[in-house]
Amino acid sequence: MRLTLVLTFCLSVFSLVYSQTPENPWSFDVGVNSVSVKDEDGSKLSLPTLSLSRYIFGNFSLGLNFSENNVEVSNRDLYYYSLDGIIRYDISNQTELLGVDIDPYLFAGRGVSKFGDDGTFSNTSFGGGLNFQLSKNIALNAGISYKSVSENNAYNHLQHVVGVQFNFGKGDSDGDGVPDKKDHCPDVPGLAELNGCPDSDGDGIPDDKDQCPTAPGINSNSGCPDSDGDGFEDRVDPCPNMAGINNGPCPDSDGDGITDDIDNCPNEKGPKSNNGCKLDDIDGDGVPNIEDLCPNEKGDPMFSGCPQTPSSFNDFINSTEIYFDFDSSETKPAETGKVDNLVTLLNQYRHIKISINGHASFEGESLYNKLLSDKRANSVKLMIENNGIEPMRLKVNGFGEDQQKYPNIPPSERAKNRRVQFKID
Repeated sequence: MRLTLVLTFCLSVFSLVYSQTPENPWSFDVGVNSVSVKDEDGSKLSLPTLSLSRYIFGNFSLGLNFSENNVEVSNRDLYYYSLDGIIRYDISNQTELLGVDIDPYLFAGRGVSKFGDDGTFSNTSFGGGLNFQLSKNIALNAGISYKSVSENNAYNHLQHVVGVQFNFGKGDSDGDGVPDKKDHCPDVPGLAELNGCPDSDGDGIPDDKDQCPTAPGINSNSGCPDSDGDGFEDRVDPCPNMAGINNGPCPDSDGDGITDDIDNCPNEKGPKSNNGCKLDDIDGDGVPNIEDLCPNEKGDPMFSGCPQTPSSFNDFINSTEIYFDFDSSETKPAETGKVDNLVTLLNQYRHIKISINGHASFEGESLYNKLLSDKRANSVKLMIENNGIEPMRLKVNGFGEDQQKYPNIPPSERAKNRRVQFKID
C-alpha cells in the first residue's frame, strides 16, 4: 500500500517538473533508504524517503527530508523515522562523465530521529551525494549522511538514500524575480518595473527598445542622447555639444566659414590659416601683418598694405644720389651699396616704378654732356636689372648739364653734379 501511494505521488508531480535552477527553484525527491546504526550489523532498504527543497541563491538550497524504515537495535526490530532540515551546496553546476551530467553536492542540518519505543532524539546530520541528470527535468539521486544523536550516541547512524529528483516552480530563467511568463526579457536579468528587461544606462527605456543602451537618452530619440538639444542625436551629430541646424552641422557663430568646433576664435571672423582668429593688423589698414609689406604704416590693400608711395621709399629717393668720376659712366665701387639698397626696396614694393635720371657737370660741350648723362643712367639701370628688377619698371632720362644741382660751386666740388638721381613715377 505504501509503495502504491509513493508511485501515485511521483506520477502526479511528473507533469510539473523542470530543472532545479532559479528558473525552477522547487525540488521534490522520492526514493528508498537504508539505515546502519552504530555497532549494529545489517541494514535494509525501505520506502519512503521524501525530500522537498527550495533554491535560494548562488549554489545554495534549503530543504526538508523525511524517511521511514525499520532498524535492528540490540536484536530488536524498531520502527524508525527521521525528519531533518538541511542547507545544501551544489559543488559545481554540472560535470560530464561518460556522457551523463553529474551534479555533486554537500549538505548539513538538524533534525530528529525516532527509534521505536526507545525514544525520539535530536540529531545533527551532514553528508553529500550525486545527482545524475537524466533530462532537463529529472535526475537520479544517490546520497549518504551521518547523523549524530545528541542524547545517546549509541544511536548514531548512517543513512543511504537512492531516489528520483523532480524539479518544478514558476519559471524565472534569468533569476531577476520576474516570472518568465511575465518577463519580456526572460534570458537577461532586468527590472520589475520594466517587465523584467534591463536598463543599462538608467534612462527608463529598456535595453531591447533602446538604440543607445549604454548612454542615457530620451524616449523621443529611441533612448539616444541629444546633449546640445538641437534635435539631432549625439550619434549622428558632428558637434554633439554645440547646437546646430540643418541635420545638426556644427554652428559657425562668426560666419567666417570655420565651424565653432575647430574655430579658435568662434565669435570673431578670421581665416582658416590662423585657425579662425583675426590676424594682427598693427596699422589698422585692413591688411594683416603677415601680408602687409608696410605693417607699421597705414596703406592700401591694393599695394599690399603700403601707401602708394611708402615713406621709407620716399626717404631713400630723396636722400640717395649715385656719383661718377669726371668724364666717366662707370659706377664707382663705393656707390654699389646704394644700388643694392634700391633693389631691396623695389623687391619689397613691386607696384612702384621709378625714373633713373642722369646728370653731368657743365665742363665740355652740351651735346657731349647729354650723351654722357644718358650713359650714366643706363649704367645704373643695368645694375638694377642684373639684380632681377623688371625693365618695365625702370625709365631712363639723360639731362646733361641742364639740371645743375650746385651751379655756383668751385671746380673742386663739381663732382656733386656728376650724378644719377631717382624719382618715383
